[in-house]
Formats: sequence, structure tokens, C-alpha cells
Amino acid sequence: MTGLSSLLVLLTGVASAVAAPPNIRPPGAILSQPLEPTPANTPMNTPPVNTPLFPPGQTPVIPPPIAPPIQTTTPLSGDPPTTTPPVNPGSCFPYGNAVIPDDLSAPKVPLASWWCPQSMAYGFQGFSYPLEVDCGDGSLTVDAMDKDFARMKKDFGASIVRMYYPICTEKSVFVNAIKAAAKNNMGLVVQVWTNFGDGNSVWKASEQAIYDAMEDPSVAAIAPYVVHSAEFGSEPIADSMDGGDSQYAADLGKFRENMKSYGVKVCMSEDWDRPGKLKTSGGGNSLTSLGQQIKQNSDVIHAHVMPFYHGSLTESQTWAYIKPQIEWLTSTLKMPTMITETQWASGETDHYKGHPDTNPTAYANYWRQFDDNCEFFKEQNVGWFLHAWSGEGAFDMVKDDGSYQIPGFRPRKC
Repeated sequence: MTGLSSLLVLLTGVASAVAAPPNIRPPGAILSQPLEPTPANTPMNTPPVNTPLFPPGQTPVIPPPIAPPIQTTTPLSGDPPTTTPPVNPGSCFPYGNAVIPDDLSAPKVPLASWWCPQSMAYGFQGFSYPLEVDCGDGSLTVDAMDKDFARMKKDFGASIVRMYYPICTEKSVFVNAIKAAAKNNMGLVVQVWTNFGDGNSVWKASEQAIYDAMEDPSVAAIAPYVVHSAEFGSEPIADSMDGGDSQYAADLGKFRENMKSYGVKVCMSEDWDRPGKLKTSGGGNSLTSLGQQIKQNSDVIHAHVMPFYHGSLTESQTWAYIKPQIEWLTSTLKMPTMITETQWASGETDHYKGHPDTNPTAYANYWRQFDDNCEFFKEQNVGWFLHAWSGEGAFDMVKDDGSYQIPGFRPRKC
């Protein structure tokens, strides 16, 4: 065999060896399921500028970029299936090791791959953070919030802060909270203030303040990576916010659509144990028409499970109420669920005058039982917030002297 022939045989063998295996999709191949449009921050495989690859008059067909493996998920709220890049549990936020850039620029990660999977969102999340002060109050500054958030994370292992009743209807309260959460690498739940559904339109000003904060140049890039979810009122059904019932459900849907443009999930924060209102009477194993409307216009469930207000229960009787309530929420609503409000009092409180069991021991035992039942919350895939940090009197973890109501308490991650 001549030298030239030998070289041709060799080259033929090499070409066969490196041919694409049949299971690898070549560029331009048709998928059984179409991919979503490529995110804006993902480089496209486009031809170089001014390179005439096609004859005049012929429309170029650019093959799609080779995409990473995708996973298809069906949102439990009933929305159509969506495709999102897989999340790496080790590098996600806020339970993994993902870090918010110090300059508040957007992380080099698609938003859909930033947040940790729902499977990690169980057990202790953090605190409700009351903000029932006027806009000029010193507690609403970035520095003040930063100090509180840092303590929550360092001393209790908190991952998310839930804003509670931010009565300031200026964007500054939300902008400052976003900055403080970012400084501590924590998520944030924002909330529309309803003023106990007093019939006026204060909630519209609060809602607008959230939109304005999400657009504020100082945080616009990082806000979708910090704001975990947004609550359209706290106990809006009980307080008849926005007229209550169907009108409220419709405006919840509008709020959801608006926040979707930022990639932020929306819900109400409410007690679902309202037979005849949200769940049917006589056992309450299914939803009322209003309950269905609320579910359809929500991405997640933020529930109030509050044995403190349901009957004259002592602390030792509360788990018998809490457990079936959580099981009802997960089995009936079938959506990602967090207990955003549950409480006990360490002493007398105007929230429930004459309650039979309010003392420091009962308070400590109440919260320790949440920690003792960590495995149950993991099984149900339900997270919980401690209500409250400071500002709610006998419900507070932080006492007037700055010490904690339960010294050494740090909920575990089972």
C-alpha cells in the first residue's frame, strides 16, 4: 500500500471514531418538546456580522443553541407546565452556598436556576419582621435592618425575612429591606399593607411602593434574586381587604401577573381554617368557590396556623391542632407551603386578653415543639416562620433589653 493510501485509510478511521453517537442531539435536531426561548443573558450561537452565509433572498435558518438538560415541572397552582434549567442544590439560594454580589449586580445565574428547589424549603425559615412605624422612623434604615437581619442569621440560622405590616407606603422601606437582606445573603418576603381592611385604598399605595422598589435603579438588578415571594395582604379575607371575596381574588390575580414580570411568586398570607369562607363547612375537606379562586390566583401558599386564637387551648394542646391543619393544607391545596404566621404569648397580651396559658415557659415550649417536629415538617415539605422578631409585644422573641425570650434557641435542620 502506498503512503498516500495509508494516510487516507488512517483519516477514514479517525473520522469514524469521532462521529457523533446516535443519542447526542446535533444542532438543529427536532426535540419531542420545544425549548423555551433562550434567556436574555445566555449567549446565542449566531453567525458573525457581515458574513454572507446564505444566497441573496434566502431566509437564514439559525439552529438553536445546544441547551443544558432541562426539567419540566407542572406548577401546583394549575398553570401549564414550564421548563426551567436544573437547580444545583449545593449552589442555590437561600439554603445553598450561592452568594449575592456585593455590588448588588445580578448573579451570573439564570433566575430560574437561582432559587433552591422546594424540597429544601422545610422547617425553620426565619422571622416575621414587624414594620408598624412611620416612614421616617430610624428602624427603617438599611443599617437598622442590617443589624437585625444579621442577628437572625447568626443566632438562629434564619434564611428568609418576612416583612410584616409595613405601614410606610413609600418605596424606601422595601428598597432598604432588599439591600439589608442582600448584605446578609438572605431572601425576603414583601407584603402589601392592608391597614386591617379599613375600606380605603391604602393597599394600592403599598402595592405601588413594591413595584417602585423593584424598579429602583439601586436594587433593580438584584431584587428578583432577593425577593422570594410577595404577599397580597396579611389576613385579607378576615379583614375584607379590597371588598373581600371575588373582588379581592381578582386583584390578587392582577398583582400576581405584575409580579411575574420580576419572576416573583405571589400569594395571600391567611388563616385557611375558616369553614364556609375558604374551606367547606362540616368537616372542611374541600375548598369553597372563594378558596378555589384564591388558589388559582396564587403561586404558593403562605398560611396562618394559629392555635392561640382557635379556642382556649393551652400550649400543651396546640400540636393536636397544628398537625392536622398542616396535613389539610398540603393534601387539599397541593402547593408549596409555608406557615408564615403562628404565635404564642410569653405574657398578657391585648391580642387575646384573658388567654388561659400565657407565660415564658409556655412560649418556650411552643416554639421548641416546632423544632422537635422537624422531621414532620420535612415529610410534609413545609417551612415555618417565628412570629415575631420584635414589635408585637408578648409574641416577640427579642425582649426590651435586647436579649432573647428563649436563650440558646436555634432551630435545627433535620
